[in-house]
Amino acid sequence: MAVFPLYEFKNDKLYINNIHHLLNSKNANQRIFAYLVIASACDTSKEHALLEKLTLEKDKGNLIWAGMALLYLKSKHTTELFDFLVKNEVFSDAHMIPMYIQLDKDSLQQTAYKRINSKDVKSKILAAQILAVTSLNSKTEEVLKHAVQTWDLNIKGYAIYSVKELQIGNLLETFKPLLAHKETRSISLEALANSPTKDDQEFLYTLVNEQDTISSELLDCFYKSKNINNLKYWLTLLYTKKLPDSYIFFVFAQPLLNSDSVLLELQTALQKITDKEVLSELVRALNNRDDDESVQIIKTLLQHKSSTVRYWTAKTVENNKSAKFNETAIRKLIKSGVEDGNTPDD
Repeated sequence: MAVFPLYEFKNDKLYINNIHHLLNSKNANQRIFAYLVIASACDTSKEHALLEKLTLEKDKGNLIWAGMALLYLKSKHTTELFDFLVKNEVFSDAHMIPMYIQLDKDSLQQTAYKRINSKDVKSKILAAQILAVTSLNSKTEEVLKHAVQTWDLNIKGYAIYSVKELQIGNLLETFKPLLAHKETRSISLEALANSPTKDDQEFLYTLVNEQDTISSELLDCFYKSKNINNLKYWLTLLYTKKLPDSYIFFVFAQPLLNSDSVLLELQTALQKITDKEVLSELVRALNNRDDDESVQIIKTLLQHKSSTVRYWTAKTVENNKSAKFNETAIRKLIKSGVEDGNTPDD
């Protein structure tokens, strides 16, 4: 379907002669219909009328659709829409915020600056979230670090998340104390791992060396990092450090695992890791690989002593179209591995 399926309709007499009456009708359903048609027709000339509806509509359903129409039209009135979302969006089950953050980034940034020091908690949270999707500059760095330093502990995490996403550096002095609190520890570690600053990185390495069994939180900060060197380091930790019991991660959550830049480290890890659960998940990163080394690793893991490892290795390459996986011997191993999903682990 076209983004604006009624784009031409706004020039039709039927639309021109009736949209005003529908927009101002006493019938709530007719007003909703007007909002939908205006949005579908991309009639930006009605933007100010829709903005006025955000202050006039008393019915919650109508109010939501008026706001949705403005979001669909990609309005640059981001401050008015910000206040609308604070009052009407359920942050724990947000449907409109994903549309809101697609609006003009410069306008969003200016709105966030206006609202981040609000006394209203929801306004603070939304402002911090918005800055995470805008460009980094000195002012953004300043206001987010100030938020991390001054906000209540229960909401600091929202500001820390944006610091992490924007890969802001020079964090150690402010963030080190936050590691003592369960509310901020994990997200603070992730922010430090995304920092480009040497001192922040080296502090994390120090934490690793201080632990006999490395914690899941510390492992995850390296795994989730946007810094590819941290991902390489994480891969080595999987076979050089004692892991916590039942350590869980998901390959799909880190797209860098599929990059050529970490292939060598990935292959090394798959040959050295002994934890069957870690192996079963990590092997999925070879999903689309058919280089000789990866194929050999797949063959070896298809014959692993653990049925769990055999099963997930088989599922990883079951639909790989490469000719290297169509050889009779490896097809038998793949078929056998898939069948191992119905058997207890060895």
